[in-house]
Amino acid sequence: MALTHEEKETLRAVIDRTSGHRETGAATRVVPEEYKAFQEQVERKELTLPLEAPAAPVRLVISTAKEKAEKCPVHVNMHGGGFVYPQDPDDDMYCAHIAAATHGIVVDIDYATSWEGPFPLAFEQCYAVMKWVYAQCEAWGADPDRISMGGHSAGGTLVAAISLRNAVKQDFPVCLQVLDYAALDNNNAVQPGGNERSRAFSTLYCGGDFRVLKLPFCSPCFATDEMLKNNPTTLVINAGHCPFREVNETYAMRLAAVGCEVTIQEYLESPHGFTVRMAGQWQQAQQRIIRAIREAHL
Repeated sequence: MALTHEEKETLRAVIDRTSGHRETGAATRVVPEEYKAFQEQVERKELTLPLEAPAAPVRLVISTAKEKAEKCPVHVNMHGGGFVYPQDPDDDMYCAHIAAATHGIVVDIDYATSWEGPFPLAFEQCYAVMKWVYAQCEAWGADPDRISMGGHSAGGTLVAAISLRNAVKQDFPVCLQVLDYAALDNNNAVQPGGNERSRAFSTLYCGGDFRVLKLPFCSPCFATDEMLKNNPTTLVINAGHCPFREVNETYAMRLAAVGCEVTIQEYLESPHGFTVRMAGQWQQAQQRIIRAIREAHL
């Protein structure tokens, strides 16, 4: 049974009450001027892709480097935010940096939040966008063998899940997946002793049906070894002060064990969310992702 309005409001109150660190971090940080300036090096376009069920129309923000290379890479970004926060200005700055530095195109998916609909809505949207991106490569002057995707926290869930499905269906080529402090186990939060904020995120994402949280497309850590085969080259970005650190390490080792090419980069002095939220070793992490995108090719 779907969550009632009253249940959603109770969960919203938990999220609002526990969001202090997010608000404080945004208010106290200093964004380097040279980082902001990357937005002047790209052309930004917004569009709504008219997807049909089981997906739904989705807003895209496309950043194209003004110095775009011929046969350039295309990177698809899936933002974080516990499935309850939409795409925001931090994502704009991150995507502008990636596009400018790779002389390519970045497609940022403003997928449906859990307030708009639970799993699998966001997953279906993002999977459909990946197919659409592949179909645009010729018109964009992009290289279809250089399509990559990356996700942060909740977005990492979506990226890993897309790779699991596409490993079987082969609907589009992917040369690289970036799992940035990915939320690979959304079931753990609803177990006894779980963090109340994370529990609220997971409850909303599954629509109150906790059984859904053990589905591999909802929590990729539950994928079988067979499902992990044929996943793309993978870069795992891990933060030392992140509750998802251990599950990301385990997932990386499982991918490697079935023959996937995997690199795991640990940033021990960084917290969860650091890469896009500009905390800890965020600049080093962004440079590592840029290097991986530049080098990736089927």
